[in-house]
Amino acid sequence: MEANSLFILLIVLHGLTLVLLLFLASRGTGLLLDLFEQLDNKIAEAITKLINEGSIDIEPANPIQAFVAQMMQQKMAEMKPRSAESGQFEVIDG
Repeated sequence: MEANSLFILLIVLHGLTLVLLLFLASRGTGLLLDLFEQLDNKIAEAITKLINEGSIDIEPANPIQAFVAQMMQQKMAEMKPRSAESGQFEVIDG
């Protein structure tokens, strides 16, 4: 008799766990849907603002960063590791 009551208790506890799991899953799904809706609204507002104003506020480049980028572009232009005709790598002396 004791084994039957223990078995029934386990079935009831599993049933309660299943009900709780389903409840939490439904709440989580609702929360995710709300968050996606908020994200959708924010993206729509950003696109509308971009279309109406026609520009995005971007910080101007730091002069030192611009200088370093220009120097790197010059160095990369000087390096020609591939042949223009065949596209094969060339040996660079130095």
